[in-house]
Amino acid sequence: MDFIYARYKDKKDLEKLGVTLLSDNYSSDQYFYQILVFTGHRTNAGTNSKVHFILAGEEDQTAVRTFSDPHRKILQRGEIDAFIIAVLKSLELLNYMRIWHDNSSQHDKASWFLKYIIVHDLQTIQKSYFICQQWFAVEKDDGRVNIFLHN
Repeated sequence: MDFIYARYKDKKDLEKLGVTLLSDNYSSDQYFYQILVFTGHRTNAGTNSKVHFILAGEEDQTAVRTFSDPHRKILQRGEIDAFIIAVLKSLELLNYMRIWHDNSSQHDKASWFLKYIIVHDLQTIQKSYFICQQWFAVEKDDGRVNIFLHN
């Protein structure tokens, strides 16, 4: 019985691994960034709400994009989620990231505590850090669910 439980937990752990290609990427876009999202460890830090963002650089900015994964739960307490975003061309030096959620989930799964985000330009190997350490929650802190993070 212990072996079956251990196999079950191993499969659950494998579901958490991997990098997710964002579903709103266009196949014609050939410039790639990896986005690592660090959700906090606080009680109820994870969310089931839809989280959207805009990434802005010196030369351009993305359209509204959405973190999503059809195969696993993302943005859960204490988790690190990795995504690949494709854009038409380099955004150059990243200035800010606007990030928000739609508060669509029920009860304690609507709010989200974001620690920080690392954006890695996969062509130049440059990394940008967006520190947050804040709740996206109407009922906590300042009540905001829409935040600008500067690099």
